[in-house]
Amino acid sequence: MKTIFTIIISTILFSSCNTHIAKNSLNDESIQNIGLDHLIHKKELKIFAKFDTPLNYTRKQNLTDFGRWLNNISLKNDNVPVYTYNGQAKPNPNIYVGVLDLEQPTKNIQFNENGVISLRAEYFFQAKKYDKLDALAKIPTNPIPYTKYINGDYSYKKFKEYLTYYLENSNPSTIKYLLEPIPFKDLQIGDVLFQKGATKSHAVIVMDMSTDNKGNKLYILAQTYYPSQDIQIITNPSNDYISPWHEAAEGIILTPEWRFLSSDLMRFK
Repeated sequence: MKTIFTIIISTILFSSCNTHIAKNSLNDESIQNIGLDHLIHKKELKIFAKFDTPLNYTRKQNLTDFGRWLNNISLKNDNVPVYTYNGQAKPNPNIYVGVLDLEQPTKNIQFNENGVISLRAEYFFQAKKYDKLDALAKIPTNPIPYTKYINGDYSYKKFKEYLTYYLENSNPSTIKYLLEPIPFKDLQIGDVLFQKGATKSHAVIVMDMSTDNKGNKLYILAQTYYPSQDIQIITNPSNDYISPWHEAAEGIILTPEWRFLSSDLMRFK
């Protein structure tokens, strides 16, 4: 009887072809047991300081400007949870191990793949690459370009106003116009796993990487989910011992709230 019950449960969890992970399966059962935080320094507020690399791995050094910026984003204090746009704490805190210290919009617009777009826009603003911000408007929904919208006001407040406007004028397909597919073997910080499902789309972004002397790679991912929420460093539900690091292996990539394939890897143009 026990064997039959196990088979039934396994079938329920894994037979679905949907790309997103059932809320009450992976999140509640697999992640609740994560407690091996030997790689995590709770008081540190930078990714490169908060998360140690596993034994025999060292961090990637030759970063792109975008990769270096991502790797240097400050984190909130360890006891600060992920909040949704309306001030509610995310129900399952075991999904994430860090919260990026970035102001989120007050509307329900920074969800799923839009969180990755927000990071790209924040980078362009902080790097004063305003022409690149303008280029983000080259999507089918035709939002007003950044420099035209702000009319000379280069304040952060005006940028956040524009970001809200931009995300309001985006859709689940917007990000694919900003990305191009790349081979998984070329994985680097700043790359994106994007998958458009039948009813939902999702994207996560590579925030950190490390390698060993054999060329094996590990990486750390960040995401937002639904509803709109803070951008968070997510755990690895497949390997508690190295979490939040993920092994760079081709095939299925399991994250706390979505199942990607290595063929979903893309890079900003």
